[in-house]
Amino acid sequence: MKLKLAILLSVIYLSSFAQNKVLDSLLKVSKNQKGEIYINTLNEISWEYKNSNIDSALFYAQKSLIISTKLKNKKAIASSFNSLANCYEAIGKLDSSRTYHQKSLDIQLQIKNMVGAADSYNNLGIVFDLQGDFDLSLKSYFKALKIYENEKVEFDKIPMVLVNIGIVYKKQKQYDKVLDYYRRALKIYEDNKYEFGVVLTKGNIGSVSLYLKDYNNAIKYSKEAQDLYVKLGYERYVPYMLNNIAIAKDSLQLNSEAQDYYKKAINLFEKDQNLYELCYAQIGLANSYKKGKRFEDASKVLKSALEVINKKGFKALKTDAYKLMAAIEAQLGNYKVAFDYYNLYAKGKDSLLEENKIKTIFELDTKYRSEKNEKEISQQKEQLLKNEIQIKNKNLFAILLAAGLLILGIITFGLFKRHQHKRREYLNQLELKEVQTYSKLQDQRLRISRDLHDNIGSQLTFIISSIDNLNFLTKKSNEKLRMKLSEINEFASSTITQLRDTIWAMNKNEITFEDFQGRILTFIEKAKTIATKIHFNFNSTVKSNIIFSSIKGINIFRVLQEATNNTIKYANASEISIEISENENELFFIISDNGKGFDINKIELGNGLENMQRRIQEIDGAITINSEINKGTTITITCLKNRSNAV
Repeated sequence: MKLKLAILLSVIYLSSFAQNKVLDSLLKVSKNQKGEIYINTLNEISWEYKNSNIDSALFYAQKSLIISTKLKNKKAIASSFNSLANCYEAIGKLDSSRTYHQKSLDIQLQIKNMVGAADSYNNLGIVFDLQGDFDLSLKSYFKALKIYENEKVEFDKIPMVLVNIGIVYKKQKQYDKVLDYYRRALKIYEDNKYEFGVVLTKGNIGSVSLYLKDYNNAIKYSKEAQDLYVKLGYERYVPYMLNNIAIAKDSLQLNSEAQDYYKKAINLFEKDQNLYELCYAQIGLANSYKKGKRFEDASKVLKSALEVINKKGFKALKTDAYKLMAAIEAQLGNYKVAFDYYNLYAKGKDSLLEENKIKTIFELDTKYRSEKNEKEISQQKEQLLKNEIQIKNKNLFAILLAAGLLILGIITFGLFKRHQHKRREYLNQLELKEVQTYSKLQDQRLRISRDLHDNIGSQLTFIISSIDNLNFLTKKSNEKLRMKLSEINEFASSTITQLRDTIWAMNKNEITFEDFQGRILTFIEKAKTIATKIHFNFNSTVKSNIIFSSIKGINIFRVLQEATNNTIKYANASEISIEISENENELFFIISDNGKGFDINKIELGNGLENMQRRIQEIDGAITINSEINKGTTITITCLKNRSNAV
């Protein structure tokens, strides 16, 4: 059974190439498997898909549950419940994740599989932690730890739980306890020479040492983690360690050394486009410059950070940056500017305090309601006790009557429970049928897309290859024939690209905005290779968790594709921009160029523009085309969002 290592450990992923290689191997092996081994492979496939394609992850987890239920294999059913719980955790449905982990735990305890039960306790601890229920999280982790220590388990399970416990204590700012659990975990990892665990734990100890103001240890552990990250090939986590070292050295008044480390971290964060950490490091560098009285340099760095902070809406960083900027401008003698920045800082601080105040009021209200409910329950118990005393003082007739009512109540309760049991069985059968229907539909969609890829795709590829051979054999003097063959080759290549896009949409019930955006960026990269003299710009300010239907996603993508191709072919443009934005209810897609343009009133709409309008009308959207001679063309697509952020 797959285990989630730790919340902090989950930030490290294998490359997509390695994941595809593992998936291909698992999918190939599963074709010849049956029984419990097949179920375990399905759960492994679900785990591999969890962070890249949640629809596929859910499909294989549900498939494993169907098969394990048919086989009546309790251990396999528990494993399938665990896979479903992992999928729901990945998409933020924590209540559902908690329910399925609890189902898995109940079965593990029933069949006395104590290691499996410990796995479920650990997984429940993670869910409770994410929900902010730290007491229940710690109770679950300690139950898991006790079982792991009593059983003969793999060495990495005990330090995994120790790190998870440390993470909970860190959120409660009990840093001495955090350090104790991290060090216990580190010793186990080092004893077993498990470098992956060692590097993550050392990095965590370095961070915690900063909170404890143990700056020498913060530098020591962060440097060791930095070297290990480089050795293991995880360079993208090196700047975190560099920033920790910079903070520690700055605190030790080694400002010049600190500034060098800040600059290295900033360069790497900028390279990885990790904007939040980039701004955090820039604030640290500006503060270090201020300590060294380099106020002009501090102002320049901080202004650069504020541009990104305001654009991205990093509230917590904004207040710190405003406060520091006010102090710097005051040192430069710009008192009016300093006053303005201080006002911005005060407003931002008040806003954050108001958010915390609302949270505190909510917590107090919850506590009050809980106490009120407990008081009402106590009063009800007291009243029941009085009634019981009165019943005992009744005469024999009342006792017999009560006995008769009790018997009647038992019969009624029995009938009620029987009805409840039948209803539960019916709902379970209905749920199982729904899962089976979904599985059949998914299998059919995968088969159709596979047929398209294997048959039509391979035939088009054969046509392109044949045309290339004919083009090579054709004499140079027959230029018209060579041009015609080139046109057919280009058309076939374009058809293959469109076929792949269609298969991409068919393979999904829903398309996430991240997946959609990735598809656009891939298309732009291909367009760059064709139109080498055109500069492409892409910008997206969408922050909502948007889900497209497959029809909507492919229609919008096709229109963006058609508009871009038209510009490349006819507009004589040197620049093409694609922008995606949103408001509360709508999404906007804008494609603009600086080409020669056209008079919209003097031309007839061709098939391309008509197709674009038809596609957008199919998804209940709107499209507008604005163009002026020698001023370029702008095409705007608008479509609605619904309340659940799904489009």
